[in-house]
Amino acid sequence: MSIRFCLPAALAFSVALVHAEGETAPTVVVASKRADVVNKIDRKVYRTGADIQAATGSVADLLNNIPAVDVDIDGNVSLRGDASVTVLIDGQPSGQMQGAARAGALLGMSAADIEAIEVITSPSAEFKPDGTGGIINIITKKNRKRGATGQMVANLGNDGRHNGSLSGGYNTGTVDLSGTLGNRQDWRRRVNDDQTGAPGAAPTLTHQVQDESSERWYGRGALKYTPNDKQTLGVTLDYAARSDHRTLSQETTPADGPLYQRYGVGGGPRTDASLAFTLDQKLTMPGEALSLYAAHSHSNEDNLIDYQTERDFDQVVYDISKFTASYTRPDGEDAKLKIGYDVEYDHNSFNNWSTAGTPDNHFRYRLAVNAAYATYSFKRGALETLGGLRVEQADIYTLQRDTGDTSTQRYRKLYPTLNLLYTLNDKESLSLGYSKRVKKPDPEDVNPYINAADPRNLRQGNPGLRPQMTDALELAYRHEAGGASYGLTAYYRRSQNGDGEVLVPLPNDVVLITKVNLPTVQSGGLEFSAVGKLLEGLSYNVSGNAFYNEINGQEVQGGSHHSDFGLNGKGTLDYQLSARDRVQVGFNYRGKRLTAQGYVMPFNVVNLGYRRVVNEQWTLVATLSDAFNTQRQRRIYETPTFRGEYGRHQLGQVAYVGLAFSFGGTRKAKDAEFNYE
Repeated sequence: MSIRFCLPAALAFSVALVHAEGETAPTVVVASKRADVVNKIDRKVYRTGADIQAATGSVADLLNNIPAVDVDIDGNVSLRGDASVTVLIDGQPSGQMQGAARAGALLGMSAADIEAIEVITSPSAEFKPDGTGGIINIITKKNRKRGATGQMVANLGNDGRHNGSLSGGYNTGTVDLSGTLGNRQDWRRRVNDDQTGAPGAAPTLTHQVQDESSERWYGRGALKYTPNDKQTLGVTLDYAARSDHRTLSQETTPADGPLYQRYGVGGGPRTDASLAFTLDQKLTMPGEALSLYAAHSHSNEDNLIDYQTERDFDQVVYDISKFTASYTRPDGEDAKLKIGYDVEYDHNSFNNWSTAGTPDNHFRYRLAVNAAYATYSFKRGALETLGGLRVEQADIYTLQRDTGDTSTQRYRKLYPTLNLLYTLNDKESLSLGYSKRVKKPDPEDVNPYINAADPRNLRQGNPGLRPQMTDALELAYRHEAGGASYGLTAYYRRSQNGDGEVLVPLPNDVVLITKVNLPTVQSGGLEFSAVGKLLEGLSYNVSGNAFYNEINGQEVQGGSHHSDFGLNGKGTLDYQLSARDRVQVGFNYRGKRLTAQGYVMPFNVVNLGYRRVVNEQWTLVATLSDAFNTQRQRRIYETPTFRGEYGRHQLGQVAYVGLAFSFGGTRKAKDAEFNYE
């Protein structure tokens, strides 16, 4: 058992218990540690360990520690700077990971329930090609031991924050039952400061403060039945319910008009439910197998905001049905053929109304995907090869029920993939990956409804938005020896019909933000990572991305053909002051990045930590997140007729002082690690 107390600045208390039959005593783990990495031919697997990790953190916190992955203050995830990322849970799509609601789900999911994160920047044809940046697969913890297991985590934080979960399982070998029940409550304050207007003229100033509290309950139950050594059947049920409450105040000072003020209060619930069935059947030959997967997920989110003179209501409904069948057949000792067929149907609904006089909106989005794929892998000496081809038919249909406007897109595409892994020796390896990817327009991006964040800032989808096609190529070198490892990856991406966000100035200092297709977008870079020791007692774990972006925005109002270089980096330094004391400095830097009409400014975050082993039972941990209060995002729009600067700041400094207490058992506990909110 471990007990953690986090006092004064951010009061927290956590209890963690892990027990499995056959063990002499519970295993003790406190907080989180950076994941170990496992390199595979088509992905990198960052293990979070078999025991409790990130006892107080969210999945968004966990992802921010992964090389090449960034999560902003709102929970939006990107991979190598590309926000078009497919996020899977246990290798399958989930309603929680669809659309704009994905950010809130990542902020609300507990990292303690996660076993590993897979980063797949060059996916094989087995995976759907959606997400030009690649795929992030979140692998949840499973019970692989015989007998009973259980885990309990509870945390109390400052400003009303708390979270906890209870999970357990029972595995007889034939029947494997598992379940999780959890709760997480959070509070965030975000401050926006904007300046907009014509270049050289007095700007319009807007200041907005938004407080948001959210509570999320989630549960998961799974049953796996293995009647014999050839067949396994499974069923999984997931359910999550989240309620949000927001208050906002806004003050706008126009350059040539009266002061405008607005106050609002509201929020709403969101529910996510999914049911999945699996069948794995081993066939005649060793390694020959048939797998079937069928699932349906349903998500519903309502938002109602009351202002002094108006009321706005938004409702989003996602229904996703999926069926997958695959057949695997060995071809000799080191070769394997896999063929499969995927079907997916998305039925999404958007309903909006407002008392401000804008027309109601009832928008429907339908997507049908039918795909067949084949992959072939083999090993010849030091060379491993994984090649594949996927053919996919996509049909997109939209309907604006109030006006009768419709749109249809139908296209059939081939998506080839190739991955090579060459082992130079027992310490070094080279890998090469190529894949063709697609970014289908999100339903929100084609919804023609004009959503007014305020009367001067409007947002509208583009029903004519076409899919973005991307060719991605990467070459990587990896060296591992003893306790040190480092790697270099050169990558290049070229996109046609690039999906970009643009700002359109309207009369009376009003701006409209929408999505358009760009002729070409190119990016490339050199990704690096290193783990090792600088001096005795001083160790490091760093990664970064030196990148190049080129955007052809000449066909966009106020856009241009421009390019730039940038740098992202993250890492930690650990210094062992003595046998009992260790300090840690963590950093995360995100460089300047281009957009079609401007750029996003760089920012950095520094975290500090200290650990003291008082004795064999007591450990003291102290952490300070965002030590210098620098977690700010600034986006600049520059056109011949308009300049806008949009700043967003999350008040994020959080300090923890924690005590860990452990007792009993003969197994040595892992050291307490630092975990930053």
